[in-house]
Amino acid sequence: MIGSRNGDMGFMEAVLSMMAVVLALTAFLGAAAVLISADSGADLRFNAGMLGGEILDGEFVPSYEGYLQEYLDATGRSYVSVEAEIPGGFCGDNTISAGTDPGSGYSTLFRTAAIGCDGGRKVPAVFRVMIC
Repeated sequence: MIGSRNGDMGFMEAVLSMMAVVLALTAFLGAAAVLISADSGADLRFNAGMLGGEILDGEFVPSYEGYLQEYLDATGRSYVSVEAEIPGGFCGDNTISAGTDPGSGYSTLFRTAAIGCDGGRKVPAVFRVMIC
């Protein structure tokens, strides 16, 4: 770019510089959009809406056991574990897992839901999902 005696940039050089910046930003945003859309496949996301169950005779009966293995098969991940915590402590430990636990590299997801109980009432439950 050619400057004048004062070192100022001319109009043509300023337009060229602006076009280079706009082109670089467009390429960056395009690449980011492609990567985001490739990651947003419905098969790769854990469907927290599948988590649920009911309490029968004081025991928690989950409704998502089959979904965990289907999720591992569809995504190629190695391990998924769901821990259901029902406040009050009357249902004991409710952890169901699928796959082999590698011991590190987890991501977690929390979801709350109302589950059915004996007598037709609903009780809250907190589901903690660990995926590796």
